Amino acid sequence: MSGFPITEAQLTGLLVESILFGIHLITVGYCQHALLATRTRWKRASEINWPMVCVSLALFANATFDLFLGFYHDLKAFVFYTGPGGAVAEFTNISDWINVSRSLTVVTQTMVGDAMLIYRCWVLYSKSWMVVTLSITLWLGCFTTAVWVICLEATLHSHVLVGASQLRPVGTSFWSLTVALNIVTTGLLLWRIRSVDQSNKRYRMNSVSGGRRISLQNVMRSIVESGLIYSIAALTTLVTSVIGSNIIYVTTDAEIQIVGIVFNLIIIRATRTLVDLDGSTLGYANTLSHSHPLQTFHPASQTSADPKTEVHLLVTQGSMPDYSRIESGSK
Repeated sequence: MSGFPITEAQLTGLLVESILFGIHLITVGYCQHALLATRTRWKRASEINWPMVCVSLALFANATFDLFLGFYHDLKAFVFYTGPGGAVAEFTNISDWINVSRSLTVVTQTMVGDAMLIYRCWVLYSKSWMVVTLSITLWLGCFTTAVWVICLEATLHSHVLVGASQLRPVGTSFWSLTVALNIVTTGLLLWRIRSVDQSNKRYRMNSVSGGRRISLQNVMRSIVESGLIYSIAALTTLVTSVIGSNIIYVTTDAEIQIVGIVFNLIIIRATRTLVDLDGSTLGYANTLSHSHPLQTFHPASQTSADPKTEVHLLVTQGSMPDYSRIESGSK
């Protein structure tokens, strides 16, 4: 794109990624605190949801690595490289290890984020594989195109950009599948939560301390806002890939940080949702052991002798008793 040369795109991308990295750093700190501690103490090792801790840290480590690669690439192009073509020649060497590595970090971050979205949906639907079949199929398509684009970049050995005609079809396919996956899976999440919330309106739902009616609207809002941020980033990257714009360097630099930010925000807000339901519930909230992806359950069994309906909002889960159980019809 002549109006936005590659040199400006790389510098702009580094600036945008650095700003978002600061936000990512803050959110990963809050997320780790939510996963590792309560308001009054550090959790025991058996109480910690280690998979979520590892995923959050892995996303942050991958994003940090990409930022350092971007900085080193700019330094190499503008300072160290003295060959013909200047910085442009360095940036357009598509098979250079830095270009290939940065593409690998982007697709890896995106696929991990998508996998965790599918995981939340799977848990939300009581671990039903049938529900997430389409999402998994789309994810496998993303994986195939990701491997394809990395292999193309590594073996092309030409001075081209990521939006070049040789790479554009597979790159566009990857981002199209990612956008479709996010729309489908987020829609399933919202449908499930909204269904439970609508069902709850038939009953008077009280917290275990007997204080306050609980709504799932704040959970839905969290899912919508987080999903919207991620989907806009992926859609913008798709558009820039389709038109072959150098802006794709900026959007992918932003994307790799946004994936981690959104993942952390969901855990942070889910944990706060439970604690904020009722100030008097802090005692039992502090005993909850695992910060966990959002899940709701609406048991199908309902006896005529005891018309009790239970709805579980498990933003945390662990070895302790299920203190987040909300019941109506009994105390």
